[in-house]
Amino acid sequence: MTKKNDPQSWEWSKARAKAATGPKSGTTTKNRKAIRRPIAEKLVQRLPRHMRSEAIDLTATKESLRNTMPFLERVASESSLQDLHPAHACYVLVQNELSRLVEQLTRLPELDRFSRAVSLAEDEYLPSGPPMSPLTHSFFNSWAFFDLGVGAGRETLGTISLAVGKALGMGAEFERVLDLFQDSAMGVFEHEGVEGEILTLRELVTGRVCRAICPSGYRGVAGQLLYARVLPPPLPQLEEHVVFTTPYRLLAPGKVEWQAYFDRTLPEGPPANRLAAHRTLMKWGPAGNYWSEFVFEAYMNHRPEVIFLAGLPDVSSSRPHSPDYRK
Repeated sequence: MTKKNDPQSWEWSKARAKAATGPKSGTTTKNRKAIRRPIAEKLVQRLPRHMRSEAIDLTATKESLRNTMPFLERVASESSLQDLHPAHACYVLVQNELSRLVEQLTRLPELDRFSRAVSLAEDEYLPSGPPMSPLTHSFFNSWAFFDLGVGAGRETLGTISLAVGKALGMGAEFERVLDLFQDSAMGVFEHEGVEGEILTLRELVTGRVCRAICPSGYRGVAGQLLYARVLPPPLPQLEEHVVFTTPYRLLAPGKVEWQAYFDRTLPEGPPANRLAAHRTLMKWGPAGNYWSEFVFEAYMNHRPEVIFLAGLPDVSSSRPHSPDYRK
């Protein structure tokens, strides 16, 4: 750890302004299509005027979104994606295009709340990966695009981009993969073994099992707990899930304590209610920076392919970089 007054110190960055990331309650992304999205509606309505005034230039982005070439052919045609697993490459392709679209859209006044929130979070957590910060680019960007909810309907840059993309004639494959991104969330998984490059992971609360590739190169062993964003196969012809973020290995406490955390955090009642509450917790948290704060304060060590954490989200004294831990 660096000194507190060092501009590269995590503690120094945390002392800066907190990001305001929307209300603590709301709906999950599973029913977001039934929710009115005033920011997206307003932006789509004003989009032609913004484009005529040259406030934004969506010419190249519009052509890319409308591209009807099958995704696997597009992936194979781009040199930067050819060395990636096809499932991973599909998501990287969508993320790259989304980044270009968001860069244009966040110049508009309709998205000022998003721009301010992301900027404040960048100042606070300096996302870049260790040793500067335990928040990696993949973790932070996924939060900024898909989990930073604004307003009663928890609009995100992802839901707004979906609405704008549809207005621009977004292709069906692109829309479907972007929708998978938006519906995703971080999760806590138990490692159940590895065969070659394929990890078998079981989500701790839901019990869902998936076979996934891990592009960071981490393989691990059965019994470990991982905190990661695991995305489903992006296309019907692909079978592998994708561990999209560099995985965070949860060193301590173990499975029993994490299950106890979920038991005391999630409400009792019908299984469907518990699963819905779990999804809300993992995607939004009780507050906008809940999971970022956990990662920041729980950091222990790292290797290029994995980052090690210790502690629980609701026990501040269990996290190595929490002021309560030092006390």
